[in-house]
Order: sequence, then C-alpha cells, then structure tokens
Amino acid sequence: MTRKTDRGNVNDTSKMYLLSEVQSRCPLCNCPLIVKKTNKSNIRVFDVAHIYPLNPTEQEKQLLLNEEKITQEIDSEDNFITLCKICHKKYDTNKTVDDYRQLVAIKKEILKIKEVESIWNNQSLHQDISIIAEKISALNTDDMQNTELSLDALSLSNKTNDTFCVPNRIKTEAYIKMYYTPIKESFKILELENKARTDFIFQQVKSYYLALKMKELNQDEIYENMCKWFEMKTNIDKTPKAEILVSFFIQNCEIFS
Repeated sequence: MTRKTDRGNVNDTSKMYLLSEVQSRCPLCNCPLIVKKTNKSNIRVFDVAHIYPLNPTEQEKQLLLNEEKITQEIDSEDNFITLCKICHKKYDTNKTVDDYRQLVAIKKEILKIKEVESIWNNQSLHQDISIIAEKISALNTDDMQNTELSLDALSLSNKTNDTFCVPNRIKTEAYIKMYYTPIKESFKILELENKARTDFIFQQVKSYYLALKMKELNQDEIYENMCKWFEMKTNIDKTPKAEILVSFFIQNCEIFS
C-alpha cells in the first residue's frame, strides 16, 4: 500500500529510501545528491519533490491537464522524487511538459523495478539448480563436442522478438549450441539419482517468467531479471553461469515460450 506523507515532514528513512531510488544522483542533471566535505561528513544537497504538484497553480493545471498521473495520491511516495536543489527550484517555478514527462517516465521505471524485486523475493527456486550451475563450470571441451540440437528443436528466432537485442541474441545462441545438450543430460542424471525433481524446477522457472511477462517487461528486461534471479537464488558466483542457465531455459521453452 502506498505510504502517504507530508513532504515538509518526510522522515529520514523515507528520504534515504527515495534517495536510493535514483542512486543518489539527480535524475534531471545527474549531479550527486550527497556531497562529502573535507571533514568527511556527508552533506545532503537534495529536496524531495512532488512530480505532479501538490497544490497546482491554474497555469500548472492547464499545462498538465491531459498528462498521466502516476498515482491519484499526490502526497505519497509514488509521486515523490529526489532532485538537486537547483533542479527542484527550476521544476517548481518553471515546469515544462517535457520535464514532467521525463520525471514520470523515471518514476514509473523505478516502480517497475520495485515490483520485480518483490516478485524475486516471493518466487522460489529449488536449491538443486545450484548443482547444475556447478556442473557448468566442470564441463570441458570434450563434454561440449557433438552437441548439435535435434532438427525439431525450435530455433531462437521463433521465440524472440525485436525487444531482444543483438548482443543478447548472439550470446544466447552461442550458449545454446555449447551447453544445451550437456545441461539437459545433467538434469536427467540428477533425476535418476533422485537429487532433483526436474519438472518441478522447470515449472518454477516458467512461473517466474510468466510473472515478469505479466508486468509487461520486454524480452531484454526479462532476460536480465531472469539472470539476476538465478544469481540471487542459487548463489551463482559468476554472471555467465546465470546467462547459460537462462539460455538453456529459453531453448527448453520455459522462457519466451
């Protein structure tokens, strides 16, 4: 539930929370919002601003008449953003539609990231996936020879769209060619050894993918978040391992199906 607060009485916890949303830099000019003085103390050089004005003037009402509001609760954190004092003064006294739209877009992206992080925390992944991650490191050149996919395997182009960028596409295609078959065999061995219920793991991955898709993330965003999720849930120590696993599940149809 959105927290309401009087901007004049925003407590330090809320200020630090809002500051972290913009990585301690003004979203309009990129200036630091915390300055370290020579005595090593930190000085706050930011204000908490309303994106849509709390008490709009008649001119502001007309200016923003047909503009999107992030929330109807104007005096709430969803409508707050931290700005440097110079940008805040300029925004409050000489607001433009472009400035307003820019802040709305920035805040919407912040809120989308928060929603995804919430899904991360609530979406489980069986710990035995870490066994597969360990096997990725142990694979050698001989293990990855003659791993051509069967002719009936769906190609990557059948599963992706224009929102999946070329670098991610190239990387994924290479990982599928090298690792898909060895990982598939590793899952079969774990199943036979009763070390992992592969269908259960596959469904968990599918479930998280669908949760991200429902948030209307594009394929690049889904790919990046799936990688981060694997890293967080399995303590994978290197990002390429997570990318290899995501590539496997793309080819296996749990992701982008």
